[in-house]
Amino acid sequence: MFGEIFFFTYIFAGFAGLLAILLAVLLSKYWTSSNKQLLAAVRDFMICTAVMDGLYFYMNYLFLKTGIYTTQPVLRVLDSFTFIGQAYFWSAYIREKCQLSQPRRRRMWIITLALCGGCLLTNLASYGFLMDDYYFVSPGPMRVLSMIIEVLLCLSLTFIIIWHLLKALDELVQKKIRAFVTILSILIIGDNLLNSFNVLQLITGSSPPSSHFPLDFTVIFIFLINVFTILLIYQEDFRALFHTNGDMSVENVENDIQGRLDLIAQSHGLTQREREVLELAYEGLTNPEIAEELVISKYTVKRHMHNIFEKLDISTRMELVHLVGPGNGPSGRL
Repeated sequence: MFGEIFFFTYIFAGFAGLLAILLAVLLSKYWTSSNKQLLAAVRDFMICTAVMDGLYFYMNYLFLKTGIYTTQPVLRVLDSFTFIGQAYFWSAYIREKCQLSQPRRRRMWIITLALCGGCLLTNLASYGFLMDDYYFVSPGPMRVLSMIIEVLLCLSLTFIIIWHLLKALDELVQKKIRAFVTILSILIIGDNLLNSFNVLQLITGSSPPSSHFPLDFTVIFIFLINVFTILLIYQEDFRALFHTNGDMSVENVENDIQGRLDLIAQSHGLTQREREVLELAYEGLTNPEIAEELVISKYTVKRHMHNIFEKLDISTRMELVHLVGPGNGPSGRL
């Protein structure tokens, strides 16, 4: 009974994953004018999730059909690779989304690439050669090695997600995007922890494979990841972002900020007057100072600020500064 329910849940999870991929493909028609890195990260993340769902769907189908759980080395390796791919491409999305400087983002990418590369190589050895068809490893040094590799995989992927999440939260000004990024990060970490716990049980033989399949709660995580990714894609703005290089001159930074202001005004439907108020507020002027600069009443400025906050989905001037250009506000490089 429960086996059939979980089996069909994989089908629904797969449909959700394919829908998310379809949305990313449809968005790619704006490839020439959009943020290619952001689009590519979301697309590749969803492909990894869809492959993971298809893999577990296939293994559960064989279990329900034969009553015997076995898996070939290539499927075990692909299983571990999809988890690594999820963490890599999700972290790529977070790096591209948050407005960190190019040098910082590059350092984070290099560290992430090194960790994921190490996980790929070690898991190729463990999942491909040390385990049998039931993920079991005979007692001895090889079992200890497989367990160490699995623990390191879990810790590495968890570190990558938490590290990027902590770095990005302060830079993600839009509240809805921040909420979706947090929820998806938690789901990815939870799925990773659950999978590693199950694999460790299978390696030691403390729990038979039949107790994990088809009653594998991984499908719940996959389904939720797909659903929240669809919601994220719906809320996401894939237009090109302006990233500030650490070695930019003041003149270039000023031009970059003007471009950011124009992009924000256009993408959020600000009027010309609201665009002017936005720029002055970003420069640190108070409402009375803005009113004096634009020769309007302070009550009009207050109304414009209210409209700007509503359209940008922010609630403080500090959020406004971070949205326009983190580190480039009145107290930053400018």
